[in-house]
Amino acid sequence: MTNFWLDSNVFIEGKKGPYDFDIAPRFWTMIDELVEGGQVACPIQVYQELLDGQDEIVNWAKERKNSGMFVDPSIAVQKEVRGVVSYVVRSYPDNQARRRFLRRADPWIIAHAIAEGGVVVSLESRVRPSSQQVKIPNVCDQYSVKCINTYDMIRQLGASWDD
Repeated sequence: MTNFWLDSNVFIEGKKGPYDFDIAPRFWTMIDELVEGGQVACPIQVYQELLDGQDEIVNWAKERKNSGMFVDPSIAVQKEVRGVVSYVVRSYPDNQARRRFLRRADPWIIAHAIAEGGVVVSLESRVRPSSQQVKIPNVCDQYSVKCINTYDMIRQLGASWDD
């Protein structure tokens, strides 16, 4: 069972910052090991988002397309994504933030966590309930799905760069 469902920003922002391939190669091998162990996965829609990039992350994702990292949605996930989309449409105004949320992998990440269990890992921050921004942690709260950041995932896994 997958414990952690990763948002594309885990990879994109990680590569831009603290986990660039040449600075922290252990982070990337750790991700591969966690995928192999069935602890980490992403909806296939995350793969599509990673392909939108212009850097090494595109090749990195392509090399892992069939590794088990990127998961097609089950019937249960497809059902849950409809519920997430319906909730977002009902709860947020029709603005650029809502449209962006709905066309990206975000609803799928949450739907996988609802249908298949596990924790969402995203670098998005919660916003005030009155905000018109649609953020993964806020939507996760609506479904009682735990949402943490990359650092918290690494801590929960007990991962270390020393091993």
